[in-house]
Amino acid sequence: MKLSRNINFTVLVFFTLLIVNDFFPSTALAEVFSKKTILIIVIFLIILQLMITKGREGSLSLKEYLYLIMYFVGLWIVLTLLGGESQTIQSFNDPFFYILGPLFTIDLLRIYRQSKRKRAEQQ
Repeated sequence: MKLSRNINFTVLVFFTLLIVNDFFPSTALAEVFSKKTILIIVIFLIILQLMITKGREGSLSLKEYLYLIMYFVGLWIVLTLLGGESQTIQSFNDPFFYILGPLFTIDLLRIYRQSKRKRAEQQ
């Protein structure tokens, strides 16, 4: 389980690098790690994670899911305030941002219902 947790953390770090690379494409970080390189590493780590957790339940808890959403939205806000401009997702004025909000809310409700059902079954 510790290996799985380490892989999850590494995926989070590389996703963060990918987002920073997207907001600031002309930095030294972008020269060391290209977007393609980071994406290949992330895909490899996700496949490795799926192979390790095969057959075991590995879904995020409600709390973990909320923290993850807050982390990425917070990162997006901080990078925007630092003067970065995303090459893929334009800004908070982009309709894509307003499509993601309801989708995350629906998924969050789904996870909440699942966790509520699991707690009821355990009691």
